[in-house]
Amino acid sequence: MASAAEPVESGQSYTITHVDGREPESLDDFTGDVHLTLVRNGQQLHVEGAVTRTADSLRLCKKDLALQDRDIRVWTITGRDNSSFLATPHAAF
Repeated sequence: MASAAEPVESGQSYTITHVDGREPESLDDFTGDVHLTLVRNGQQLHVEGAVTRTADSLRLCKKDLALQDRDIRVWTITGRDNSSFLATPHAAF
């Protein structure tokens, strides 16, 4: 499992394996505050944040509670097909 100190590859997609401890079935599973388990190159990463819907995808805003809830990264969540979902990180400033 990756820790918060390990770098995230901005612009690279991570496969979402679990949403709140269960396998996602549709984009409707990504609602409100969620905990995602992501995998890339065999490494797990855990991300928590609030999800909002955009016109063509979902956005998860990861906040740093130690920094007065400042956004530290935004993830775009998309579905590749009926059973595969991706999260792509973008730096938030």
